[in-house]
Amino acid sequence: MSAPPVVAARSLGKIFAGGAGDAVEALREIDLEIDAGEFVSLIGPSGCGKSTLLRLIADLVAPTSGRLEVNGKDPHRARLDRDYGMVFQRATLLDWRTVARNVELPLEIMDAAGRQDRARHMLDLVQLGEFAGHYPWQLSGGMQQRVAIARALAFRPALLLMDEPFGALDEMTRELMQQELLRIWHETGTTVVFVTHSIPEAVFLSTTVVVMSSRPGRISDVIATGLSHPRNEDTRASQAYYDTITEVRTALRRHDGAAT
Repeated sequence: MSAPPVVAARSLGKIFAGGAGDAVEALREIDLEIDAGEFVSLIGPSGCGKSTLLRLIADLVAPTSGRLEVNGKDPHRARLDRDYGMVFQRATLLDWRTVARNVELPLEIMDAAGRQDRARHMLDLVQLGEFAGHYPWQLSGGMQQRVAIARALAFRPALLLMDEPFGALDEMTRELMQQELLRIWHETGTTVVFVTHSIPEAVFLSTTVVVMSSRPGRISDVIATGLSHPRNEDTRASQAYYDTITEVRTALRRHDGAAT
């Protein structure tokens, strides 16, 4: 018997109430399954509901219609059970806590035993073990995001949700972080759902790219990248990489979308 999907959405919709009785339909009839160990990127034009879908999975907002399960549970139950970690565009670290104590924070909230050892292990995983005693303001933007990833994975979630985590980084740092994230993904086996505006980033990182249409957001295409691992600079120079970028770009244009 096959394992159930980590994320399962059926006819999922979200409408936000507006001022003066106006309403904004952000998502309509979303059907999506994400299996364990997948790396799935959501891409589409601005305002198509990518981040809204991620926030629904994270139980940060509630759906208006349809059904959503995370690890076979209601999203609220999954959040209470700490089934997922989340990384935002900015690292949102606490400046008054050291790097190690930032990573320990979710474990501290959970009153988990051995949290100092776990934090050290996670910092070693993101190759920042020597910076455990530093403070966030002493680190570069890319290093801060690596700390945020370590913190999000510290309690061993089944699912990692990432909302444009590299959007504020310069291009060279962004590419370095993409390779670091793939290394961490391979080592942990965590399922990843990743929101991005960048077609090359989505293709380089993902096993599957989910293309969304303009508002109200709907899933218009699901594209398997098919690129071999490990992915590196040779991947970025390969014909298969360029062909998949073209496929995703064509899908976006076909549904009146745009991405960088």
